[in-house]
Amino acid sequence: MRRYRYQITGIVQGVGFRPFVYRLAQEAGLGGYVLNDGNGVTLELEGENESIELFFKRFYNELPPLARIDSLKKCVVESLGERGFHIMASDAGSSKRTAVGPDMTICDSCIEEMRDPKNRRYLYPFINCTDCGPRYTITVTVPYDRPNTSMERFEMCSRCREEYEDPMNRRYHAQPISCHDCGPTLSLLVGDTRFDMKKRDIVKETARLFKEGKIVAVKGMGGFHLMCDASNDAAVKRLRERKQRPFKPFAIMVKDLQTAVELADADSTEKELLASVIRPVVIMKKSDKTPLQALSDAVAPAIDRIGIMLPSTPLHLLLLDHLENPLVATSANLGGEPIIRGAKELQRKLGDVVDAILDHDREIVNACDDSVVQIVDSRIQWIRVARGIAPLTMPLEKASGKKILAVGANQKNSIALVHGERIVLSPHIGDLGSIGSMDYFQRTVETFRRFYDFEPDIVVCDKHPRYETTKWTKNLSAIRDTLHIQTVQHHFAHTLAVMAEYGITDSVLSFVWDGTGYAEDGTIWGGEVLLCDVKGFERVASLRPFRLLGGEKAIREPRRSALSLLFECYTKEEITKLDSPTVAAFKPSEISLLHQMWQRGINSPLTTSMGRLFDAVASLEGICQYVTYEGESGLRMEAAAGGEKPIPLPLSVDKGVIDWRPVVRKIVEERPDMVADRFIATLVWIMVKIAKEYREVPIVMTGGVFQNRTLYRAAKCALQSMNRTLLHPLNVPPNDGSIALGQAWYALHTE
Repeated sequence: MRRYRYQITGIVQGVGFRPFVYRLAQEAGLGGYVLNDGNGVTLELEGENESIELFFKRFYNELPPLARIDSLKKCVVESLGERGFHIMASDAGSSKRTAVGPDMTICDSCIEEMRDPKNRRYLYPFINCTDCGPRYTITVTVPYDRPNTSMERFEMCSRCREEYEDPMNRRYHAQPISCHDCGPTLSLLVGDTRFDMKKRDIVKETARLFKEGKIVAVKGMGGFHLMCDASNDAAVKRLRERKQRPFKPFAIMVKDLQTAVELADADSTEKELLASVIRPVVIMKKSDKTPLQALSDAVAPAIDRIGIMLPSTPLHLLLLDHLENPLVATSANLGGEPIIRGAKELQRKLGDVVDAILDHDREIVNACDDSVVQIVDSRIQWIRVARGIAPLTMPLEKASGKKILAVGANQKNSIALVHGERIVLSPHIGDLGSIGSMDYFQRTVETFRRFYDFEPDIVVCDKHPRYETTKWTKNLSAIRDTLHIQTVQHHFAHTLAVMAEYGITDSVLSFVWDGTGYAEDGTIWGGEVLLCDVKGFERVASLRPFRLLGGEKAIREPRRSALSLLFECYTKEEITKLDSPTVAAFKPSEISLLHQMWQRGINSPLTTSMGRLFDAVASLEGICQYVTYEGESGLRMEAAAGGEKPIPLPLSVDKGVIDWRPVVRKIVEERPDMVADRFIATLVWIMVKIAKEYREVPIVMTGGVFQNRTLYRAAKCALQSMNRTLLHPLNVPPNDGSIALGQAWYALHTE
């Protein structure tokens, strides 16, 4: 007889792990116990070695669907002669290091019960078990026990308590367990009238509002969605008008996979993602066979892509049971602000946008948006990491003695923590351009401090002095003079994030192409090729700089970036005579004024941004002169591409300077066909040419520009044909959502 103690870390709380262990131990005839603690799970097993070996063979083969083992440490302890196995109460007194699980979609077993008229949870909109339901969004602190969640205020009825305490039940210690008798309830606010579940079938009433073309704010797992009938053209346009969102695509929610494939050309991987427990928004190509009137053209105008998700909560499923058409499901927020989690805030900020609010009284402690993903050349590429994935926990090979907080970028912000044997990346926070966004950022920092009793020794931020996260870090250091502050250049952090995912510290050649990033030479970078290791980088190539006419205004007006390129290639007099969509987009007086700004460098910072070069080419080709959302020109360029084996446009690379002027002259003077295809082929040619100069190192492709599928696919094909090792973001986005991870990786490996 032997007795062993096992310390287990990973996603092991709130996922049915303890009852799973209990059942295996009982069936193997082993004694001992299992308990949750601040680090994860402690397990002691006593019995014959043969029985323990059988236990672990089944252990790894039969793990609960949401569980994940990051580490398992074993030691011998004194035998107690114990024959029975039991589950002990959680130990909240130890250090807090256990991973907090992400929220998961309703499981098949709960769906079956919810639709069974004989089941006591028939049509219950908050049904859940240990295989599904909220986790992060209701958690106040760890360990993940009911008193530490927003379910504390709901006292379990006797029947729920019986299930909760039965180790053989699927709902054993399912912390959000509830039913019609004891759980949260729905309410519907229409104008000044509030209805509750006892007086009316609220789900059916809400469905009726959708059929009437109304816009309803629906409270989900991590915040509110603004929803309307996606086939009702007038309703979708009304939502756009009220929310002042003229062109940015809306995501839609459909009732089942069959409906999704009628609206999009989904491949097998996209179908798997749609139906996965994550239930992300999957960006796919619109189907040419979509039935007329099935979807309003205003859902995703002027592009060939559409974002679709399946219902993630029981409430969404119940709503769609009453509807034939898909629903627009866009995050409820003001432009640039985080998703709204409370009805009072929603009424204050979006009361003039919605016709009704479908609310419930289970508090959302931690807001969490929908995850967004696309498939590029059979690879998963995350655009936003949030519900179903984050908090994203990445185990380290060895424990860190440092406590690191990385505060990320100013756009698509997320934060990262290093403590013990893991890096933890928060869910997507968003752009930090408003007071509300900064409140959300600070609230997220406090959430993770509370989860792990975490006080950082090191805080890492971007080098940009005007980033809100940089200013926040400096203010914090003024309060805590013992705090060590580190700064990391933006594009270096992009590269480091990919290196972190692969556990790499040695040299890589990184193509980092994005919109903007601060550089210490006074320019705005964005079209960089860096030779990096974990300690630092060398800039080996970059776009020829050009001016952003009007600074940030140029981001919203691609015509300004294009005009700046024209100023570099032609005289003002020559420009006014050009037959160019860009020139036609300006009055002669505007061209004269902007030329003066360009000559004097007034409000016209220099940039090497690949994102702005994309904007400029879109303007020169006549695709778009203005954009209303980030990445619009790239999406429209992608929609215009698709030719066969395009010939690259002329371009030169000399002493590390990628000179775009020949491209501009070719487009303007010859007006070639297939400009979008040929421009992307030109960028791939650049990558191949530079890669040949650095043959011995892996190649990284990162930055928001690589969200362009046509570019990514063509670059990957060309570089792999050279037998080069390619490193892509795996579980984090190529955009600024990964910056915090890169910052953390840098601090982890520097003194």
